[in-house]
Amino acid sequence: MQTTRVILLRHGECEGGNILRGQIDVALTEQGQQQMQSVLGGLQSPGFAPDAVLSSPLIRCANVAEEFALTQGAAYSTNAGFKELNFGDWDGQTFDALYQSHAEELDAYWANPWAVAPPNGESMQAFELRIDKAWLTMLEEYKGRCVLLVTHGGVMRHLMAKALGITHAAGFYTSLKLPYAAKAEIDVLHDSDKQYMTLNWGEKVLG
Repeated sequence: MQTTRVILLRHGECEGGNILRGQIDVALTEQGQQQMQSVLGGLQSPGFAPDAVLSSPLIRCANVAEEFALTQGAAYSTNAGFKELNFGDWDGQTFDALYQSHAEELDAYWANPWAVAPPNGESMQAFELRIDKAWLTMLEEYKGRCVLLVTHGGVMRHLMAKALGITHAAGFYTSLKLPYAAKAEIDVLHDSDKQYMTLNWGEKVLG
């Protein structure tokens, strides 16, 4: 049996303010850069040596991830499967503006995103399916190794729910607090053709 260790890391604070930030491609603020440097600095402690750094291709993840991979001498690649959800017509708009014009639709979406999709956006089913496909591809390529995955809050919430065996739980997307530069660890035990996921989340992750 082999174990694949995956460190999940959310990007830092982004430009654009209080907007619905899906696949709109915005850079990190100066504070966001500092948040990521602080967390990544901790990852350079003895005992942590990622074999690979994977990232969403959106620049709020990819720029910092590539730089860190270079400093570590680790393999680096991006995978579009780990992008944030595409909010369609809502993407990039401020929450104030959205609630002035789409309050009922937004409330319905947050209550059950599997039943309601953003206009011209991605359904939750499609979002989770593409993450699952990217996850399996990653595990096949880096089985038994250590991977740092720099991605988004929605992606992390889905993977954390998956590790806990929870499906269609709106609270993971609306109530689970994942601050900027939040990190978590999922260990995947490979037993023949089966996989067992264990979620580690807290200050001791990567310790």
